Amino acid sequence: MSHIEVVWVIVLAGVFGGTVNFALARTDSSGWKDWFWSVVIGLGASFLVPLFLNTISSTLLSGLLSSSPGKADIYIFAGFCLLGAIASKAMIQTLTQRVLREAQAARKEVETLKEEIAPIVEKETEDDAPVAEVLSRSSEIPENLSQVLKALDSSRFSLRSVTGVAQDVGRSRDAVVAELRELSQKGLAVEVQGKKGLRWSLTPEGRKFL
Repeated sequence: MSHIEVVWVIVLAGVFGGTVNFALARTDSSGWKDWFWSVVIGLGASFLVPLFLNTISSTLLSGLLSSSPGKADIYIFAGFCLLGAIASKAMIQTLTQRVLREAQAARKEVETLKEEIAPIVEKETEDDAPVAEVLSRSSEIPENLSQVLKALDSSRFSLRSVTGVAQDVGRSRDAVVAELRELSQKGLAVEVQGKKGLRWSLTPEGRKFL
């Protein structure tokens, strides 16, 4: 089928579904204006069916537009459009809420991904701070905090767990948690919520200390 033929199916199903919806809700005071707006809403819901099919990962529409669509695909697609038009209000509200939820989830996933990637990018980016400045600042923190900083930097992991850092520095987990929080207050380390839970990484300032 061509795109024009698919659009015609959507339009016809929208008009017919809107008419059915009008007939189901018709009262003695209903007039042609009520039918008109019912058809408009039905058309809107019918045109949302391709988006609905996409949200459920259906290949029905792409199959229709291919060179060899299934024999029953056109009837199934028309049925979806007709059903959407008949239940137009519920269809529009449900689909709108679903798309908004997916958009929010995608935005949250992108933000989490940015937080996870930032330490990796920072680690792989050369710093332009003078060597003398970096060496002079290394004496500004106690030795135990310096060991934690080195443990965060020397690992092949850009995001480190408390347990891993504790094993590297040879101290208890509780002691390392307190030291990491102190480094965080100094702006030298940062806690990141990743897919595997809370992890720690150096900040740009923390790398300058090393």
